[in-house]
Amino acid sequence: MRQLVLLVCLIICSQCVVMAHQASITYVANEAVLITNGNKKVLFDPFFHQAFGTYQLVPEETKKAIFNGTPPFDNLTAIIISHAHGDHFAADDVLRYLQKHPNTQLIAPQQAVTELRTLDGVMQILPQVTSVKLAFNQTPKSVEVAGLLVDVVRIPHAGWPSRASIENLVFRVTLTHLDTSITVMHMGDADPDADHFLPFKDHWQKRVSDAALPPYWFYFSAEGRDILSNILNTKNSIGIHVPIAIPRQLKSSGQNYFSLPGEVRKINQHHNH
Repeated sequence: MRQLVLLVCLIICSQCVVMAHQASITYVANEAVLITNGNKKVLFDPFFHQAFGTYQLVPEETKKAIFNGTPPFDNLTAIIISHAHGDHFAADDVLRYLQKHPNTQLIAPQQAVTELRTLDGVMQILPQVTSVKLAFNQTPKSVEVAGLLVDVVRIPHAGWPSRASIENLVFRVTLTHLDTSITVMHMGDADPDADHFLPFKDHWQKRVSDAALPPYWFYFSAEGRDILSNILNTKNSIGIHVPIAIPRQLKSSGQNYFSLPGEVRKINQHHNH
C-alpha cells in the first residue's frame, strides 16, 4: 500500500513538473503577449497608454503583476517592442520597469530606444538595452540576448506606404529551456502584402515557427492568409490586435485569435539533440 501511495505521489509530482515547464502563450492585451518556455520568458509590447477607443488596454491588475514580478510575470528574460506607437510602447513605463528589474533585457527598434533615451534616469538601464536598427528591405538581423535567439526583419507598418517611416519589426524568437525549444513569431502591425515578405524567403525557411502572432487583419485577405500559410514557415497562427468589439468577419472566419486578457494557448516543445 505504501509503495502504491509513493507511486501516485511520484506521478503527480512529475506531472506538476511537466506543467511547470509547459510552453505557452498568454494574452495580455492588444499585441501584448507573454511567451514562456520553462525559465525563459519573453513579454511583447506590454506597456502602452493609448487604446484609441478601440483596443484592449492592459488590465490594471495585470499591469501591477508585471511591475511586481508576480507569476507568471516573474523573472522575465526580455521585453521586446515591435514598434514605437502609443498602443504598443510607453517609454516611461519601460524605463520604470527596467529600473526595478535589472536582470530583464529590452530589445526594441531604434525609434523606441531613441524615445527612451530622452528620459531622466535612462543611463542606469542602458546596459539592459539592445537597439535594433533596420532599414526598409535591409538584410534581416540575428542577435543572441540572454540565451534567446532573436531574428529580426523590418516589414512595413499596415497602411503602406503612408507609414513607411515607422520601424515595424517582425521578431522570430527561439526560447530554449534545458533540452527543449520553441520558436514564436510576433509580427507587430505588419502590412499584409506578399511583396514585403517574399524578398526574405530564405530567412523564413531557415527556421520553423511553432506559432505566428499576426495582426488580425491578415485573416481578411487571401494574400494575408497566404503569407501566413505558405511564406512564413509557421505551424499555425493566432491573431492579435483584435478590437474590443470583435469584427463580425473575424468571428465568422474560423481563425484562431486572442480577444480576452488571460487567455492561454499551449505550444508543443521540441527536444534538442
